Amino acid sequence: MFAATKTFASIVNRRQAEPQAGEMTALLLDRLAHGGALSGPEQAVGGSVFNGTLSLAELRAGFFLHRTDIAYLRGLTSRFPLTKSGIKIVFKLQGGGRLRIGPLALPVAVPPGGGARAAVVALRGPAPYEHRCRAPSRERMLVLTLTPHWLDKAGLGHLNALPHLSMTAWAPSSRAVYVAEQLLAEGQLQDGPLSGLQQECLTLELVIEALAQWVAPANSAAACEAAGLRPTAYQRACHLRDWLDSGAADSLTMGAIARHMGCNASTLQTQFRQAFGKPIFEHLREGRLRRAADAITAQGITVAQAADLAGYRSPANFSTAFRRLYGFSPKNLRAKR
Repeated sequence: MFAATKTFASIVNRRQAEPQAGEMTALLLDRLAHGGALSGPEQAVGGSVFNGTLSLAELRAGFFLHRTDIAYLRGLTSRFPLTKSGIKIVFKLQGGGRLRIGPLALPVAVPPGGGARAAVVALRGPAPYEHRCRAPSRERMLVLTLTPHWLDKAGLGHLNALPHLSMTAWAPSSRAVYVAEQLLAEGQLQDGPLSGLQQECLTLELVIEALAQWVAPANSAAACEAAGLRPTAYQRACHLRDWLDSGAADSLTMGAIARHMGCNASTLQTQFRQAFGKPIFEHLREGRLRRAADAITAQGITVAQAADLAGYRSPANFSTAFRRLYGFSPKNLRAKR
């Protein structure tokens, strides 16, 4: 278990300060790993980049809470590779910056005068993380990380089988916003030996609301409303996603997929995009690439074998598609084994 807090008047971004800035960026982006790097104008120009407070705490083995209350004085774009499986939960109370995990743009930017936003993302393999903020602006955000170990101990091991980069976004409840505000304002938590337990208890409230977005039935009113679909249409989209993830449709045409689902192809495409934010064949392609990445990691297969597994005749085309999805080449993944 550990806890760390960084409070600073300003981070000065000069080349001799890059190791410190890189450490802060890693903390800001991944909440767990080290070695992140700044990119963009902030590397070339000296001066203050941001000020505020970052804190990272392991509340229980495999259960992490990162709090961010930052004022950006310069535009900042940071990138960091996520290499571990688990679930990321983002609660943003303020800030319009852009967050991306792999190809996913997390819809958590809070417009001026708008309410809080939240998203939960499943990771079953590597994915690049990008965090972009404009200046001047302020960002107030919590990121919770649930590792497979913690999910197993909590009796939620089945969530480790969620499709890679599956995501749900929602507007947090008023109670969740209140809890997030308490966690961001350390002074509102009681001091003493029970402070850690209180922090864990409050954070678990946020975890419950986030995971309920997945655990709730597929035809729940909240999920259907978020997708803009009727319950039967949303349930059909979920069944289609599960079938696609099984690999059974990898070689099928759109017509064959529509016949299997008993639905018009155009309607099926529209409903799937509304539910999951991507076309059916893009989801299929990402699934094949994910299975290839899993095989490289677990079995050490060659890039050519991985290309064949993913349905690519050309290893070069496979490497291009792989890099577009993950942000690095399959050769880099083999090197990390």
